[in-house]
Amino acid sequence: MFYRKYVPALHLRPYVECFYVWECSEILTTQLPIESPPNGFASMVFNYGNPYRVVSQKLNGGIAPKTFLTGQATKSYHLHLSGKIGMVGIVFRPAGLCSLFGLPMYEFSDERINLRDVLGKNIDELYDKIEEAASCDERIVLLEQFLNFQFLRKIPTPDAIDYAANLIVDEKGIFNINELIDEVCMSRRQLERKFLQKVGVSPKYYARIRRVGFLCNVLAQQGWQIKDWQDLIYQSGYYDQSHFIKEFTEFMGKNPSFYVKNNSELARYLK
Repeated sequence: MFYRKYVPALHLRPYVECFYVWECSEILTTQLPIESPPNGFASMVFNYGNPYRVVSQKLNGGIAPKTFLTGQATKSYHLHLSGKIGMVGIVFRPAGLCSLFGLPMYEFSDERINLRDVLGKNIDELYDKIEEAASCDERIVLLEQFLNFQFLRKIPTPDAIDYAANLIVDEKGIFNINELIDEVCMSRRQLERKFLQKVGVSPKYYARIRRVGFLCNVLAQQGWQIKDWQDLIYQSGYYDQSHFIKEFTEFMGKNPSFYVKNNSELARYLK
């Protein structure tokens, strides 16, 4: 299994977290189930492998389009893959899709929307080039060229919502809403309205998504090697163990111990 991230060019970094490639040299003869927590990032995905199914609170085992846009995931979701795995994608900073494409992100939360329906039939030409490319690096170049063209069309400038959302990401979801309001010089109502438009959820809910997503990544990588759970819970912004377990179970549908037991290899596959 091969999963690699690529850092975007400097001018794209306020809007793009990374590009990625996910491939497998072998054909999977049995189904591979992958569970992913909500991670706080929207994405565009181009699948040149076999179709796969998605199970979430909105998508009950449906086939993902070969090119799709996904907004904020508000709960965990499952991918069921088999056959050939091959896909590339763009992972956007929380407000990046709206800043670059002007999309109302509240319409895309927990969805996988066919990119052709959002950006038009020209996306088919990009998909064909990605499918025919000779290497992973060539596919990433195609994605970056696609974004560069959109960047030059839009000439975006990061605004207060980009700043606020990126700050929540950088602080791993641990922030004070009143301090954030003062820092961006907005009323609470104005911040929430613009944040919903550009990110897809409210600032407080987004912070909860980011916090549990970051923590799941730590658990997937370290699992039972974690020596001081109390310190991890505290450093992740939870009041106490019961608060942590309640919050984790709400987003993941299972308690932390069960998650660690069954997801120790998650970090290999998904961000």
